[in-house]
Amino acid sequence: MKELFKRTTTSILISSVVAFILGLLMTVIPNISLQVIGIVFGIYIIAHGIVLIVLDFMAHNIYVPFQGIMSGILSIIVGIILVAMPNILSTIFAIALGIWIILSSVNTISIAISTRKAVSNWYLWLMLGIIDLICGVIILFNPFASSISIVMLGGIIMMIHSVITFVDTIMIRKDAKEVAKALEESIKEAK
Repeated sequence: MKELFKRTTTSILISSVVAFILGLLMTVIPNISLQVIGIVFGIYIIAHGIVLIVLDFMAHNIYVPFQGIMSGILSIIVGIILVAMPNILSTIFAIALGIWIILSSVNTISIAISTRKAVSNWYLWLMLGIIDLICGVIILFNPFASSISIVMLGGIIMMIHSVITFVDTIMIRKDAKEVAKALEESIKEAK
């Protein structure tokens, strides 16, 4: 039990260090991180497309209408495009995020204007909606820079999380030794 706990906590410590290094790479060289994410996702979609095609043929062999061949072919085509041009994924994501923020900000501005006679601090909603709108427009018109910023933020969050996990694991490991000793002593006394 003690050995299993030690191996488990050691693997958590190692994975925390690896996560910190990955987060650091995402923060320092975000454009390469975006390309790797695009390539990995492209490979996944290609594999998914192949699975859909195989499942379609298997389903037809047992007379089950599956219709996965078209989805499979489209998945393979999209996957090949992502592997060949991995930055497309980040651009599409950033454009979608920009559109979503713009729509949300328009809603906030609309609510602020509608409630200006009933709510005393309606102008705060209006200001936040306008700031949100500006952010959405910036993301929409510069999606690649926005996606790089998102990757960098993700890298920073990953580094912070890995440090917290590393410290937590060391603290748990330290306390676990004392608990293990106490348990061993109580087992010896019981015999």
